[in-house]
Amino acid sequence: MKVRKLILSLTAVGAVAIFFGIFILMWFVADTYPDFEKFEQGFAIEGLDDGAVPQGITAFYATYDTTDENGAPKKDTQQYFLISAYMNDGSPSRIYVTGQKTGYVGYVTMLNEDGTPHAGHVGGIATNGARLWLSYGNKVLVAKASAEYKTENILREIVDKAAKNQANEGAEILTIQFTASFQANCNVAFLFYFDDSRYTGSTYDRLYVGEFYHAGNYETDSTHRFETPTGYKNAALMYEYNVDGSDSNNPYGLTRIDSTLKEPTITEENNVPKIQKIFSLPEMVQGIAFSGRTGYSTNDGVLVLSQSYGLANSHLLCFDWKTVNETKKKYTEAFGSSFTYKDVYLTSATGSKSSYNDSSLYIYYVDKGDEKMFVKDYSIPSMSEGMCVVTPQGASSMAMGRIYVLFESASKKYNLFTRESLKHVYSFIPNVK
Repeated sequence: MKVRKLILSLTAVGAVAIFFGIFILMWFVADTYPDFEKFEQGFAIEGLDDGAVPQGITAFYATYDTTDENGAPKKDTQQYFLISAYMNDGSPSRIYVTGQKTGYVGYVTMLNEDGTPHAGHVGGIATNGARLWLSYGNKVLVAKASAEYKTENILREIVDKAAKNQANEGAEILTIQFTASFQANCNVAFLFYFDDSRYTGSTYDRLYVGEFYHAGNYETDSTHRFETPTGYKNAALMYEYNVDGSDSNNPYGLTRIDSTLKEPTITEENNVPKIQKIFSLPEMVQGIAFSGRTGYSTNDGVLVLSQSYGLANSHLLCFDWKTVNETKKKYTEAFGSSFTYKDVYLTSATGSKSSYNDSSLYIYYVDKGDEKMFVKDYSIPSMSEGMCVVTPQGASSMAMGRIYVLFESASKKYNLFTRESLKHVYSFIPNVK
């Protein structure tokens, strides 16, 4: 009897071991990504061995020193990629810099406005050269060039200091310091800077600021949840801001709420960036990007959402941008009341304060249930994060841009469990007609 029980026990243990063995084998080798096979492997994600957990990526042009065919010094231009990362050991957060032509440059760490090291869970990153925007919790942190670099810009300061840090390994790490911040009206997860070649006094470059929703552990405010025209339940918002390139003293680099209001007034302290549009998004969005579309005008491109959570496959969801903007609806009509800014107050002549409400805002629906709008779904490996776009200099704002996708799957925090630990940035051009 004991022998029989032993045999049964061993058989059961063996069966369980075989089951888990097959499961692990299938987990790591069975899945395929036909969409991803067409993506191009780009530059390496730096800092992974040091415990960096990459979150956001942005790109912008700047000059660098090189030589011509005769060896004479000259200036050339390239895209510089900036990757934001928090550190798994809680040390100061970093921005890693890579040149499209020259390769890895180095990294800088960040200081808060009060000069203390910034070691928080940073998220999305964006720059237009003159300003750097970085998401952290419910705020967008802003940096502009320090006095030492006042004749240049914050991008040049980051590139220069990153190169010096790399060249002087072991010396004190050079930093960049945030100079302002503003309440993001959400738990902001990602940022995207849209460089519009049509920029005029009435047409602006834009900054997009969005939040992440996952039921249970990444909840959003109830006022951010909308049912789309097709009945799909969106639970996150993204805000559009106008970039203000006319005033170098503007602390945020974004068009602000009108500071000329008299009675009641908005205090100078609360004269924060003005939200221009609101977009209702589906769940689990980690980043966005825009690209042109074959056969369409420059204004009718594609909005791409990086959607991921945990170990499941990521998805790059493509939406027709023109159709998105045709869903325009007054926020007051969609929600039943005006949009309320967080921590922004009107002050009456008697000194009493009231929350600042904006009844003029419109909301637009990014609708997965709309077959005309939702035009493609790329299934790719897990843990896709932020994205950025590279278009040729001088190209239209909605040219067919190459989209670069960042992953956090190869970070030490996760790489023991992920099916694909991607140590490089990958890129693609949306094949959407």
